[in-house]
Amino acid sequence: MCLIKKEKATQKRLQNALEEIKRSNETISTIAKSYSSIYKVDFETDTYERISGSDIIPKTGCASEKMFDVCEQEVAPEYRNIIHQFANIETLTSRLEKEEDVLAEYRMVDGNWHKLRIIVRKRDANGKAIQAIATIRTISETKRKELNLFFEAEQAKREAKIKTRFLQSMSHDMRTPLNGIAGMLHIADQNPKDLELQKITRNKIHRSLNYLISLVNDVLDMNDLESDHFTEKEVDFDVTKLLENINIDAQQLAQEKNIQYILDWYEGQLSHSRFRGYPIYLSRILSIVVQNAVKFTPENGEIHVWMNEKCLDDSTSLLEFRCKDNGIGMSKDFIQHAFDLFAQENSSSRSTYQGTGLGLPIAKKLVEYMHGNIQLESEKGVGTTVSIQIPFKLGKPIENKNNRHQQISLEGLCVLVAEDNDLNMEIVEYMLERNGIRVVCAKDGQEVIDLFEKSEENKFDFILMDIMMPKINGLDATRKIRALKRLDAKTIPIIAMSANAFVEDIMNSKIAGMNMHLAKPLDETKLIEALKQCKEDEE
Repeated sequence: MCLIKKEKATQKRLQNALEEIKRSNETISTIAKSYSSIYKVDFETDTYERISGSDIIPKTGCASEKMFDVCEQEVAPEYRNIIHQFANIETLTSRLEKEEDVLAEYRMVDGNWHKLRIIVRKRDANGKAIQAIATIRTISETKRKELNLFFEAEQAKREAKIKTRFLQSMSHDMRTPLNGIAGMLHIADQNPKDLELQKITRNKIHRSLNYLISLVNDVLDMNDLESDHFTEKEVDFDVTKLLENINIDAQQLAQEKNIQYILDWYEGQLSHSRFRGYPIYLSRILSIVVQNAVKFTPENGEIHVWMNEKCLDDSTSLLEFRCKDNGIGMSKDFIQHAFDLFAQENSSSRSTYQGTGLGLPIAKKLVEYMHGNIQLESEKGVGTTVSIQIPFKLGKPIENKNNRHQQISLEGLCVLVAEDNDLNMEIVEYMLERNGIRVVCAKDGQEVIDLFEKSEENKFDFILMDIMMPKINGLDATRKIRALKRLDAKTIPIIAMSANAFVEDIMNSKIAGMNMHLAKPLDETKLIEALKQCKEDEE
């Protein structure tokens, strides 16, 4: 009877032990789910036993050798040396003398982040760790959130610093022209009878006012764009006329600093002139880019601009605009922040180059709104190239109107003709004088510029401009005339006369600022018709 009771008691203990083992295994299995791998490591024998994890790694083996292999093959290169040192069996025991566990975080070759924790499992009589449990957990999501928070905090600090600098810059940039205006008004008031001084002070006041208006407009524009407030509607526009206005304004700015503003006609190709989109936004973008180029290019520097069209399909083209200067350039580090709000590479640039650092952010915002992109290439002390690509729908062609010019008289008008070929000049003179028009002749581009610049305002009613001429070609001559600071330079009709009559040649003449393009050999009827058309357009 006693034996039976003892047997039952033994069975009961065994059953309880089995249930306890089962519960322990369940607990271990549950815990193991939180880790990608768990290993038991014996420091004395330098061996490991895999408790859970991928079957790719053998169940048992040499701990230090396997750790070295895994580290070399799977850990990202920049973390390998750290993990080699961390998992060194010889140094682990000393590091675990006063610690129950040590841990390290590292990135794997596949981009995932892991956390390796080594926990003491058993110590000898002297307290030295002889066995441990090594657990590996994937912490990619946690690490991403941690890094995002870090970057967000750094971004907030940087933006706060930039805005503080912006407010300081605004205070300087607004007070400086205001002080100039106040000072010039005081000087003018003190010298009311000095007409020359009055003229000088007015010009300086106008420049300061224009800068203040530009400054305020930039701030208001950026505020609107940051809130995604776009007000313009898509319309049809002539890109050649838009570029003509941009280039004339830029040429004037460049001349004031003795900078060569060069249109590289042969760098690009244009197959169409009319597009549908946002011409005001495009004009704003291009103005910002070329004005920056002038602003940051020193005296005697050069600025090259050109445009290219790539037809995407029957109804859409990708227009590329480029502006290259040999100015002060930007460092590689600053290029990454050039489109940030209020960004300026050197605070000292505020004293030398007026601006608030809002131009490029405005340009980028507008380019992105039109589904385009803007890129910078720059080198400190060498210069900067800005590339802009924007897709545009093709616009509707302008309807031809059957205008009657018979009642328009050209009698007594004066035409300045630029032609380097004597025979061609004689022909043009004959055609014009037969219709009662006075003719003044110029043999090259430079001479036509000089004659126009030295003439009284409105002396000439038209300019007929050959394209291929010595010294300065007709395109550059037209651009320089349009940039002169006199009213008739902007309004006088300039008509191209050229043996080149391809679409690209016609587009180039329009971009340069010419009103019309006549192909050689000249037809007298078409020539007179063109003059009457220009006269009618003026009226």
